[in-house]
Amino acid sequence: MLSRGPVRMGFRFKKKENFDAGFHRIADEQIARALADWARKDRAVAVHETRKCLKRLRSLLRLVRPALSPRDYKKENANLRDIARELSTSRDAQVMRETIELLRQEAGPAEQEALDSLSDQVAIVHSHVNSNDQGPDAEHTAAALRKAGQRLKKLSVKGQDFEVVSSGFQSTYRQGRKAMAKMQVEFDEEASHEWRKRVQAHWRQLTLLSGAWPEFFESRIALARRLSDVLGQDHDLAVLLAFAQGPASEALGEDGLSSVSQLIKKRQKELGEQALRDGEFLYADRPGGLNDRVRSYWAIAAKRPKTEVVPYRPSKPEPETDASEPAGAASADHAPAAQPRVAAPTKSQAPNKPVRRQTMAKKAVTRTVPMRKPKAIVARQAPIKT
Repeated sequence: MLSRGPVRMGFRFKKKENFDAGFHRIADEQIARALADWARKDRAVAVHETRKCLKRLRSLLRLVRPALSPRDYKKENANLRDIARELSTSRDAQVMRETIELLRQEAGPAEQEALDSLSDQVAIVHSHVNSNDQGPDAEHTAAALRKAGQRLKKLSVKGQDFEVVSSGFQSTYRQGRKAMAKMQVEFDEEASHEWRKRVQAHWRQLTLLSGAWPEFFESRIALARRLSDVLGQDHDLAVLLAFAQGPASEALGEDGLSSVSQLIKKRQKELGEQALRDGEFLYADRPGGLNDRVRSYWAIAAKRPKTEVVPYRPSKPEPETDASEPAGAASADHAPAAQPRVAAPTKSQAPNKPVRRQTMAKKAVTRTVPMRKPKAIVARQAPIKT
């Protein structure tokens, strides 16, 4: 099951909302959230959550890019990217430690020992870095976020209806398809990282447009997020491998480096196969076809009322009685339990009155990517037409 629960309510356009107003509302909310996240005491969490807000803002900009002047888009996208880059180095050590712990789940005794040495090197190198560099200045970053918010307020999103976001949505999806086609030819680290960025932009844009039909969008969002997670693990492994082959190589020794490298490459191959399987489903539609479908859903949703009424569901049927027993009779062993007395329903409890639909939050389910024995090289899959 792919669902991670309902999509985020704040990070999406409203069905009957002007796209310019919606853009500024969402941008203001994300800047406010970034500032709140940046103020957290746990600095690792603060960095991670703030970077996620910046990624959402860049996906929002990309979605409305055709409705902005080229100069405005380029400047604001670069500004948000630069703020995020200042935060990235302080998260590298945490990611490597988490990746090592994931590798332990399938490591043998010799590999566990090599991972212990690698973990020690991560701690040593990054403690030395932190002693010389205290990371991004808290007040400097907060000021940069506030300034970014003020700059976004000055942007004007021009256009009417779905056409404001149509080209941006289709372009992002097309770029993801092209990135996957390259991966089908050769699954390399750089191409994997680029594909992941396109996948992340796509699922965030799906979230922005999910108000049209949440049930349809939620399944696509869940699949895109899973694909992003798989590609993210592949990237984290590539970073860890580069660290093992560089700063940590001497401490690991030849045997330790060999054990770690084989373990990482084995896992990367499994993740590559999983990514291409998920990608074939996510990118099965042609860009124009998917865009037309989302446009139709948005047009239908704009005409519908904000709430809908649904009838009560029928109650469960009565249990069948044994045919050998007389009608209306019940044995002592099967005597019905005494039923509590229930007060007569009031007008507000009338059984035939329709009720307003309420969105029920679904329990999040995490799907672990299975550890499969590596199969044939992924390059045998035929590239799709773009």
